Amino acid sequence: MQTSETAPSANHTSRNFRYISGISLVIVGLIILIDKFQISNWISWAALSIGALILLANAIITRTNRWIISASLLNGVVIGYVLAMGPFLSLNPLGKIGVGLLVFAMSWLLIILLSILIDHRTAWWAVIPAVSIASLAACFLFTSLRLVDFVLYIATGLGISFLLWGVFTSLFGLIIPGCLLIGIGPGIYIAWGNLGQPNGLTQTGIMLVWFALGWGLITIFSRLLNENFIWWPLIPGGILAVVGCGLYIGGNPSGAASFISNTTAAGLIILGLYLLLLRRGIRR
Repeated sequence: MQTSETAPSANHTSRNFRYISGISLVIVGLIILIDKFQISNWISWAALSIGALILLANAIITRTNRWIISASLLNGVVIGYVLAMGPFLSLNPLGKIGVGLLVFAMSWLLIILLSILIDHRTAWWAVIPAVSIASLAACFLFTSLRLVDFVLYIATGLGISFLLWGVFTSLFGLIIPGCLLIGIGPGIYIAWGNLGQPNGLTQTGIMLVWFALGWGLITIFSRLLNENFIWWPLIPGGILAVVGCGLYIGGNPSGAASFISNTTAAGLIILGLYLLLLRRGIRR
């Protein structure tokens, strides 16, 4: 009985959405035709955004998940394209591409927000493309587009997205790649970002120490999901830290004192986080 009632309801929703889609296309077409006679340079661009917004509003009203996802992404593509290619922003071409990608990333965040408000089942999976595309947009907006810039922003962005997804859904398997990527991105950037005076041993040592930091973060964040800390990540992390320090000191003996002090400062920060999380566990 429920199946027979659900099928007509789904067909009715689909017909309504096609009906609204047809109206939206007619409105957009009429605006574009009017724009040709008025000889303006922005009405046609605005018409595309208006049509996409109408479809999104209809998807929200009908509370249909598949249409909400499709309409949200369509809005991101259309509005991002309008801002990137239209006459609205006085930016260079790379800056406009960055703005377009940023708007598209926001459409993925909109999926998460609407899933909370409408379906009450949060679509945390959308945080991966949202943060990744936003990181790519940041490369076009704030960097000189070197390879290490893309590695820094995209790897760190992916790491943060995996970490957020894992913390909010209590999935430790997502926290592991998140922490590792947070260590890998800055490690490669800091080690190889400045090639004015290349020193292979020193740069490799810096990179390995940052990789070790990523393994240490796994232990720190494991306390958020478990009653006790998970210590096994400190084994590969400790090995990488020792090897990295040895390579750095071997390549730059004069800078050993400064490097050790910086590493000690990072260790103190991790120890402080450990004590804070330990205190949190005692209170629970």
